[in-house]
Amino acid sequence: MRAVNIGRIAILAAGCGAVLVAAAWNRAEKAGVEPFEEAAIFFEFNTTDNDMGVQVFVDNDEWRFVNLYSPHNRNLLQIKDKGPLAELGITELRFESGEPSPEEVLDLFPEGVYTFRGKTLEGQRLESTAELSHDFLPAPTFTPGDGEIVDPNNLVVMWDAPGAERVQIIIENEDLGHFFDVIVSDATGMLDVPPQFLQPGTEYDIEILAISENGNRTIVEANFETLP
Repeated sequence: MRAVNIGRIAILAAGCGAVLVAAAWNRAEKAGVEPFEEAAIFFEFNTTDNDMGVQVFVDNDEWRFVNLYSPHNRNLLQIKDKGPLAELGITELRFESGEPSPEEVLDLFPEGVYTFRGKTLEGQRLESTAELSHDFLPAPTFTPGDGEIVDPNNLVVMWDAPGAERVQIIIENEDLGHFFDVIVSDATGMLDVPPQFLQPGTEYDIEILAISENGNRTIVEANFETLP
């Protein structure tokens, strides 16, 4: 695998064809322990702002508590149902951290196997592991470019995201409350934006996220404006 090192971050070179270890969860083999339905930890690296955050997702039928442990068995997260919520349990949990510099985040979260442990309302013990990697895809390139003026009735977003397993396209205008979010496979390289979504003479922010097989996201941002 050929990689380009930028500071503390290993950026995968375009066209390397490398197969990365997925940010996946492994079935616990201990007696009486079942895996979570989903459990993942990954980084989101914004190459435009040069910042980074860590994100966690865990899902299972109603659980009473969940803990997250580092590769060195340090408890990083504790969530427990209380009061009326303890009668219902929690199914999904998704969060992201603050986003300081990439170097700070990578120092705090080393590569390795992170462990999720919990228990359902019925007392079933849960355990899964997820691999956290410091390998990142290069920033995707795309159009419309930053500051470009586009036709709101005929906008096609096109991108190149070498090595991505999936690509996420986000277009939004916070003032209007407009939010367009689509995830496509690596075989897709363009997307027609519905004209009903765009208003004339309006500025929109756009993000393209290259999602690696290891779960890490590499983001590039821009903004465009529609014709009056």
